[in-house]
Amino acid sequence: MSNDKILNVTIRDTQNIIFQGEADRVSSYNEVGRFDIFPMHANFISIINQEIAVYKKNVKIKELKIEQAIMKVKQNQVHIFLGIETLFVDETAA
Repeated sequence: MSNDKILNVTIRDTQNIIFQGEADRVSSYNEVGRFDIFPMHANFISIINQEIAVYKKNVKIKELKIEQAIMKVKQNQVHIFLGIETLFVDETAA
């Protein structure tokens, strides 16, 4: 595969790398619903939840059930950060 046909995926928590490798698709959920990241995806950042699934050649190579994480996508690099704390904003205080 040429470099524009693969994603380099890193999933880490606050202390360790959980997964690092190549993929051709990453799936997860955010507040809008289920979504997929493919090679050449636009720059993207989102809070994700429920699960992360990493695919290579249409085979699921990694699946994690999660409560909440942050996903950042830029130039075929997918970084997923687990172990974030939920932030509550008191909008009435503004």
